[in-house]
Amino acid sequence: MIKNQYLVRIIVVGVLTLSLTGCASSSQQATTTGQSSSSTGTGAGQTGSLIDQDQPNRSADVYGKVKSIQGNVVLIAKMQPPASSLSAADKAARQQQMQSLSPEDRQKLLASQDVMTGKNITITVPVGIPVKLRIIGSNGPTVEDGAISSIKAGSVVNIWTDTSDSSLAKYVSVANR
Repeated sequence: MIKNQYLVRIIVVGVLTLSLTGCASSSQQATTTGQSSSSTGTGAGQTGSLIDQDQPNRSADVYGKVKSIQGNVVLIAKMQPPASSLSAADKAARQQQMQSLSPEDRQKLLASQDVMTGKNITITVPVGIPVKLRIIGSNGPTVEDGAISSIKAGSVVNIWTDTSDSSLAKYVSVANR
């Protein structure tokens, strides 16, 4: 019995080591290839992200533009998520196009693509939950740690809510436009 438990533990450790090594090398490969196949994490229809390993592995529950924030209570004008049915080649072309634009032109293009639903939602952002900033720069998309103070009126956000309380945020991703 003890030999069987020992053997099972060795197998489990071996499988975990191989799987984690495989994940690290594929993530590293995506980073070194300019992240041309990575998701930028924008839009409520996308799940997971190669550039943001902390992002929940499900679709965002709320996608919209911040109308106001008081303390840790955020009023959001809901938006339709961008179409996520682009092929890998189209995503790479779009990423290249966005990177070639000046910050002002990029902001204008993104704002012109915003489609408001006409609905507002109030979300509470507890202190200590992950708040990430999505930044599209000349070297491609990156994600940086943020704080509640990173959420400002006019910011476009993806919010994953608590499964038991849809008015309570569990994870926030803020687009740096």
